[in-house]
Amino acid sequence: MRILIYSILGLFILSMPLKIFSLETGEISGKVVDKKGEPLPWVTIIAESPKLQGKRVTNSFEDGNFVIPLLPPGTYRLTFELPNFTPVIVDKVEVKLGSTTKIKVEMEEKKIEESVLVVAEPPLIDKASADTSYRITSEDLLILPSQTRTVADIVKLAPGVTGVRMNTRRGTTENGLPSFRGEGEEGNNWLVDGLSVRGVRLAKDGVKVNFDALEEIQIVSDPFSPELASSFGGIVNVLTKSGGNDFHGEVGTLFVDRALQAERKPQLSISFEPADYSRYNNYFNLGGPIKKDRLWFFISENTFFNRDITSDNFLDYMFIPGGERETLTQNFFGKISLSLNPKHQISLSGSFSNLLSQKGGIGFKELYKKESFSDKMIRLNYKGILSSNTFFESSIGMTESKSFFEPSHGNMGPSMYFIEDTAQNINNTIGKVTDNEKISNFVLRFNHILPLKELGNHEFGIGLEVYKNSSEFRSEFTGREEDPFPGNGFENGTKYSFTSWKEGKRTPSLLWEYGNFNFVNSIGGIGIYLKDRISFERFTILFGFRSATQKNYDEKGNILWKWDIRDFLSPRLSLTYNITKDGKNIIKFGWGIFTDTTTTFHLAFFNPQAPLQFRRYQWIGPENPTTSQLHNPSNWKFLNEEKRGPYDIAENIKPNRLTRYLIEFDRIIGKNWALKARYVQTDSKNLLELLGVFDPNPPYYKFVFDNFEYKRRNYRGFEIEINGRIKEILSLNLSYCHSSAKGTNPGQVETGSWGQEEGGTNYVSLFGKHIFVPPLPELKDLKDLFDWGFGGLGGREYGDEGWYGKLPYSVDHNIKLNLNFIGPYKTLFSFVFEWLSGYHWEKLGLVPFFGYYAFPEGRGSRETPSHYYIDMGVQKSFSLSSLVKSLPEGITADLRIDIFNLSNSQKPVSYVKEDTLAFGEVWGRQQPREARITMALRW
Repeated sequence: MRILIYSILGLFILSMPLKIFSLETGEISGKVVDKKGEPLPWVTIIAESPKLQGKRVTNSFEDGNFVIPLLPPGTYRLTFELPNFTPVIVDKVEVKLGSTTKIKVEMEEKKIEESVLVVAEPPLIDKASADTSYRITSEDLLILPSQTRTVADIVKLAPGVTGVRMNTRRGTTENGLPSFRGEGEEGNNWLVDGLSVRGVRLAKDGVKVNFDALEEIQIVSDPFSPELASSFGGIVNVLTKSGGNDFHGEVGTLFVDRALQAERKPQLSISFEPADYSRYNNYFNLGGPIKKDRLWFFISENTFFNRDITSDNFLDYMFIPGGERETLTQNFFGKISLSLNPKHQISLSGSFSNLLSQKGGIGFKELYKKESFSDKMIRLNYKGILSSNTFFESSIGMTESKSFFEPSHGNMGPSMYFIEDTAQNINNTIGKVTDNEKISNFVLRFNHILPLKELGNHEFGIGLEVYKNSSEFRSEFTGREEDPFPGNGFENGTKYSFTSWKEGKRTPSLLWEYGNFNFVNSIGGIGIYLKDRISFERFTILFGFRSATQKNYDEKGNILWKWDIRDFLSPRLSLTYNITKDGKNIIKFGWGIFTDTTTTFHLAFFNPQAPLQFRRYQWIGPENPTTSQLHNPSNWKFLNEEKRGPYDIAENIKPNRLTRYLIEFDRIIGKNWALKARYVQTDSKNLLELLGVFDPNPPYYKFVFDNFEYKRRNYRGFEIEINGRIKEILSLNLSYCHSSAKGTNPGQVETGSWGQEEGGTNYVSLFGKHIFVPPLPELKDLKDLFDWGFGGLGGREYGDEGWYGKLPYSVDHNIKLNLNFIGPYKTLFSFVFEWLSGYHWEKLGLVPFFGYYAFPEGRGSRETPSHYYIDMGVQKSFSLSSLVKSLPEGITADLRIDIFNLSNSQKPVSYVKEDTLAFGEVWGRQQPREARITMALRW
């Protein structure tokens, strides 16, 4: 049966003329008619743009419809020519990334020799797709104030997105990643030039590309179209720059220092994020033709110097000294674009970034780390057009990330101490940690346009992806000199827990002896999609599905288990209906099942050699022991040992699945404004988890990877969005979102405290680890131990034990405003406003075996105060050519000032959650007001 299915699929591909829906380009489609509304076939259509290598020529079909595919995003001029008809020129046709711009052209029989010029209306709503998309062009990126100048920071502008201005894992206000539809930072897929770069072990944003190399960003919150990549949350699709027919370049610098920052209000996280800092970013960009219309190039180089300074501080009774940390990093991007002819293009791009130097540190001095990293990315893309309805695209690439850290003092002897009443690590870092990842992937996508008159205009699509991802995470722990039990097979370091670190009360509670700690695994497989998008005069309906296979490998390359096409089968259906036929009132419906290949993190638990080996002991010695007493083995009582492997895998486990519903109404208001209102709902249940299960044989428990009936997430959201422009002077996007994101587990790493290293991930967490021991007299001591050590983690016999509730990135109400306008003397002004009703948080109870992972009041039972941000940018260009006549034309000097958090609002965004002496104190506040100055020379 499998051979038959693949054979039919192969014949289907080979037997049809094909056209691709591209993630790297956009397209223009429409219809050409005469004055009576009758279709005009075989009209010659010529597309021109500075973004296009040469001219693109095509013809309308027999029914007057036409498609111009694989167009780089930008503004186009279209010329329509037909014998005996007056030529029509349609100017300023906007093409957006991953979108179809629809136009209708009317031609009349020739009465005059000159052509007719028509200015296209801006595409304010997508009339053919139910995908919720938000796009930002390179011109927007020049104007909008971005505090970190990263793709993740720009994504915060999209309606309904949360989690960027605050790190909801660490409780700090830097380096947050976006959450779409309640799925957390690991629920997203990040694409660069058509291929995924998201993390392999943890599904983060992956390799970063120079901000100056970004041509356009497409942010897709609801990706119903099956050609879009797999994701439970959103998809961030990035297109890089490609040079052009004119030489252009830029050299500039931007900086922030302590003189441009307001003073921080008191907060406990001040020891772990800077009280003030300096940021210096020097950059150089150059692009242009090697041969006009044939061969283009673009290069971008950025260097970053960062200095972070913290102040002396107390976490309750614990003193944390101030510190200073300096880092120097660089990021390079380059791209070559070759046009074999106007219908066939090849591009080769690459990116490289690494840490050049590091000095000092912040926080506890004994926890300073010596770090290194390097990221590499390479892409080869090919696009070809064989006829007016035959086009295709392929992409092949490799992404590699390497990082390493160790104690900056180089001493691996002392152990890390975890202090329970402050929930902080002290005494030493976790150890030497290696974290390497590699992605190899190939994508081929096709569509076929088939006009069937009464049966509609069909776009049959098919795509294929081949991928192989690998990760290597190894840890050599500190604390070998403090091991009370040397020579017992657990020689990879130790960690101690203390109830307190107060003088006279420094009493230990638990000791971990570590063995092997190596998460080394890989995954591979294929992905496919099929679709049929049927367009009629007033509605478009899409049927389709995407699916995949996944082979899961252990550290030796042996298959642990595999999923096939049936396991990932994800049907999709969407409908757009033109209510009033004029394209000004559109209603949209979307429904789909979403699945996604997993990360590699959890696979290591099923390697022949368990990745996480440890012995755990309980303190039975005196209070406030001496150093010799601490290391005396007679003062420690053995609790349990984890050295078995592999863990068990339940029969017939299935990948996670999510169901998404959407209903939306879009309305054009006037000429240049649009109103959008949408309701979105997602539901997922029976999510994968490693469960703790009672075993009648010693050691009386085991762990089983299974679909856990209590593990779930769901989202309900209502959004209103208004966007438009007033001529070329002002553009605006305003949105309001009311949402609820609930679940037992967030879609991201969740630590047991703000200061803790360890934590649960999307597929393996502490949830479900409360092992049920039957209430038998002979098992009473064991039951008491397990209830004490695992209580509050939930389990099949205990329910969720408070784990289900509002997730940490959940915000009930959110308002966003992005406003750009041209003021006097052609000065550019940009404003970004965001108001949030407050993030949800909760009290965390201590689970002795792990940390603060229990929810005695229920998850998300508390809420931070509402808070808002106002960011402003002012930019002015000065023509040096007009000031100095000897200079070539087109040379300008740009001066820009960005002010972030203009009102200096510093409301709390996180509190101490752990049930300790400091519970409820302000952990982190909004970043204070700061200004950044940018100076650049452009030509």
